[in-house]
Parts: sequence; structure tokens; C-alpha cells
Amino acid sequence: MNKPDIEKLLSTKIKTSQLYLDSLTHRSASNANNERLEFFGDAVLGLVIAEYLYKEFPEDDEGSLSRKRSYLVRKETLYKVAVFYNLGERIILGEGEKKSGGYRRESIISDALEALIAVVYLVEGFEAAKTFIYKIFDSSISSLPSNDNLKDSKTKLQELLQSNNSDLPEYETHEININNKISFKTLCKVDIHKICEEGTGSNKRKSQQEAAAKALKEINKIYKKNA
Repeated sequence: MNKPDIEKLLSTKIKTSQLYLDSLTHRSASNANNERLEFFGDAVLGLVIAEYLYKEFPEDDEGSLSRKRSYLVRKETLYKVAVFYNLGERIILGEGEKKSGGYRRESIISDALEALIAVVYLVEGFEAAKTFIYKIFDSSISSLPSNDNLKDSKTKLQELLQSNNSDLPEYETHEININNKISFKTLCKVDIHKICEEGTGSNKRKSQQEAAAKALKEINKIYKKNA
């Protein structure tokens, strides 16, 4: 099955602009790259999604709206959207990034999508950017998880411990460098239950979330056993 072409959603004015070329250019390929556009596109995306959620979920409190927005603008969601539209193959990379498979890297692809959003805004204005975002995020918006399911493992663990009058968990995170590849390892400790779980990930957040998820699973077992 052929993937949809994101260029079909763009006007000729956008596709022939220097900004469009810049949005697809990674810093490894040129000093005229997409970093500044990515910064701007992130803000435009955040505003459009925040406006949508504010209007569509009038009963949600600030915390629920924030979790929904975080889910939709996070790198993982951006990456899925960009991959669906085959954006990775359009990105211009330096030779080193090409050899290391940069066109498949989550951060590079998601940054390019944010840069492209900025271009739509700069060339055609806010309403055009809103229409573009609604189109490419339609599937992600329509499949938003419930408020409870949007809570991450750290939040769920904290709320569970607080509801049982227990002290909050402690996190110890360390950076690991193996063959010049950086990753992170986190220990999540819940002393009152003598629990210490380890999580690893490509960034600090992912390692902490994995450790918290493991600790949450073990604590649920304890509370279920003692119920």
C-alpha cells in the first residue's frame, strides 16, 4: 500500500519556496537548516492543538487538557504522523547521517514535521497552518486515549502512593555511554515497600517512565494481595 504524499497537502507557493527546502534540511547537511523553523513550528502546533482541545473538551480541567496536548505534540506522535506521510525520505542529510540511517531517526523526522508546520504558517498564515495540522493529525486526534489512560506511569505511581499515604518514589538516573551511544538508566525506589526497579531508555524521561511502570506493577500486586 502506497503511503500518502504530504506534498499533495501543500500549495505550489509552499513547495517552491526556500523555506520549504530549509524545513527538509538537517543541520548535518547545511547551515541553512530546519532548526529555527522547528522551534517556531513547535509553538504553532502547540497553539493549534491547545485551541482545539479547549473548544472540544469543555469539561476537562487544566491537567486533563495538558495531558491530551502532551500526547498529541510529543515526538512519538509527530514521528508516527511523519512516517505515515513518508516524510523521512524527503529529508536532506549529511553523509554521516545518511550512513547511520538518519532518515529513520525519530528526532530528525519529527523535527522536520514541526519545521514544515512553521513553513505553512509563514507562507500562508495561521488558518492554513490550522487546516494542515487538523488534516495530518486527524487520526491521532480521533483516537485520543481516555484521560486516565493518558496519565504516564510516574503520575499513576505517585497518585497510587499518595492515595495510600505512602512516601513518594525516589529516582536515580545515570547517563550511559557505550560505543559513543548515549542512553540512560534509572532506578525507581519505593522504600516503604522495599521496591527498586530499573528502567533504560534513549533519554532520561523514557528510562524513568520504564522504571516507574515496573514499580507500579509490583506495588499493585502488593495492594491487591493485601486487599
